[in-house]
Amino acid sequence: MSAPYKDVLVSKLAPDTQTSTASGTTKRRPGRRFKKPTSSRSSRSRSGPYDRPSNSPATTIPQSPTRTLSILEALPVEVIEHIFLYSLELNFPRASPFLYRALSREHIYRALILLAFWDDPPSYPRSRAIDRLLVPLQYVPLSLDERTTLQEAVFKCKWCTVDRVREQVPVMQTLTINRHWINAGIVTKANQQADFEKFLLRKDDSVRVFYGTGKPTRRLRGFLKEQTGPRFSQLAPHAEDEGIQDYELHVMPMVNTEIRCPSLSSLINFPALELRSFPPHLLRGRSNGFSPDDSAFLEMLRITSCNWTSGKTSVMPQTLTLVDRGALHEGVDNAIRHQNFSALVTLLKIDEYTFRYKAGTHGRTFYTIPSGHFVTVTRYGRDDPSLNVAFMNALVRANAESLPHNSPEITQWIIDQVDLAQRNPSRYRSCGNFARWLSHYLIRMPRMLGDIQVNMENPLFVHGQLNPTDYEGSLYKDQVIGSGEGAAEIPGNWFPESWFLRDHYWMKKFGPFPP
Repeated sequence: MSAPYKDVLVSKLAPDTQTSTASGTTKRRPGRRFKKPTSSRSSRSRSGPYDRPSNSPATTIPQSPTRTLSILEALPVEVIEHIFLYSLELNFPRASPFLYRALSREHIYRALILLAFWDDPPSYPRSRAIDRLLVPLQYVPLSLDERTTLQEAVFKCKWCTVDRVREQVPVMQTLTINRHWINAGIVTKANQQADFEKFLLRKDDSVRVFYGTGKPTRRLRGFLKEQTGPRFSQLAPHAEDEGIQDYELHVMPMVNTEIRCPSLSSLINFPALELRSFPPHLLRGRSNGFSPDDSAFLEMLRITSCNWTSGKTSVMPQTLTLVDRGALHEGVDNAIRHQNFSALVTLLKIDEYTFRYKAGTHGRTFYTIPSGHFVTVTRYGRDDPSLNVAFMNALVRANAESLPHNSPEITQWIIDQVDLAQRNPSRYRSCGNFARWLSHYLIRMPRMLGDIQVNMENPLFVHGQLNPTDYEGSLYKDQVIGSGEGAAEIPGNWFPESWFLRDHYWMKKFGPFPP
């Protein structure tokens, strides 16, 4: 290396030194000044490209390699959507962040909800109107097993919320009317055609009963044959030929659709939402109770799936929704502990409808609920006596015969309620009246329960409705409800009672489905 370059290199690498001049002042040796470290913890990994000596070799900063899309991910989003909706594999979007973003769209959620909850026979032909309503899905009806599996999977998804499902209930009813009225060849009377079109577009629902004519539908024939067996041709002699029949379409928005054929004395009922089973996690509630959306979801599912109607006048049997009773009563306990009255009443209605009303035709002899629920009421919510009594009264309406008649907790609860009413009669008189009646009822329970057959045929409450002809029922009416001005109403059938605003969601919030 030549001397000049060597001197330059040495001057750059040598440490900074100071020399004294004759005058005593300090003078820095000529050369480039080094940057002073800002911290003793500075490391090479934190230094910038200009912080290293000029003669140090340049380092390469490692770069994260750009991820190459797979062959599947490189497809157009529309193709990915069709693959997903064809496979109905709900783990598919979890395969990669790219697929998750591509498929996390409202129209995909809408298509999955319609596939999971709309009851459409697989044997029916395609329809232009239905294909338009189900865009972007290339629609093929699902079998019952496929729909059951998909419904269970959809309920487990976080995006399956009460609002999203509720938005699609009117669409499902519109699809049902298209499938079983329009596509079945039934022609609406000319004087009702304008009202019928407005109803389908959800612009006006003032007319909810429509009349039409057409040939016997395939599904109607199938239900008639299944119901009457060999007597089908005798009971409906004109159903085998191609004669024109009169039909009636009765629609209860957000609840059900009925197609009646008076000449064949038949009726087919289609719930607005076909529910295969109540999701157990929704029945149980969360660790901190039921959120307002959870309570609304349960009540909406109960009403829109017709898990409250008799179905006795229909050729189609009443809804066959399954219920995990263990999960349901975990939810009842949860609702009591977290003081959610709406969730409690909905769960009690589902339980009674399923295991008293429906099961009563399958040989079950005596409907009961866990007696521990009554004791749980005595331990929670005592700071609001009126609400606390309402919880106890709801359990009594569900099944008074399940009361534990020898529970010290309930005895003490009754004493506390009577004492409270005596100290503040203007505010808690009704609480005291209910507690006194309950005390007398518990005293007489051992004798009443001695005759199981009597209690089976004449329970105090059935479907939440008081039996006023029963002796205990008459006492309840006199002591709890009272008489004269200001008396409460006699408890009636609580199955059709609901705080779910059905008409509101058909007309007010959601407009006609986009073309």
